[in-house]
Amino acid sequence: MKRSLWVITLGLLATLLVGCGAGSVSRPEDVQRISPEDAKALLDEGRAVLYDTRSAAAHQSQRAAGAISFPEADAAARIDELPDDGTAIILYCT
Repeated sequence: MKRSLWVITLGLLATLLVGCGAGSVSRPEDVQRISPEDAKALLDEGRAVLYDTRSAAAHQSQRAAGAISFPEADAAARIDELPDDGTAIILYCT
């Protein structure tokens, strides 16, 4: 199970979006895409937080290790929960 979750995680991380605290992100072209390897390095170093933007039910059924549920539908109401201290914000969905 852990191996399959890791494979799923890598697949999801292949479509990552990351905001690195370099200002606000207001346009799609302001978002930096990174590789799964870079995402894992940031997470392992404690320099990033991983957010699952799928529904809460999808997050509950299966998620990447350490991911925080942050459904896209709730994002506007929860935007203040995102770190603003330069920590990378990694968002994933399927």
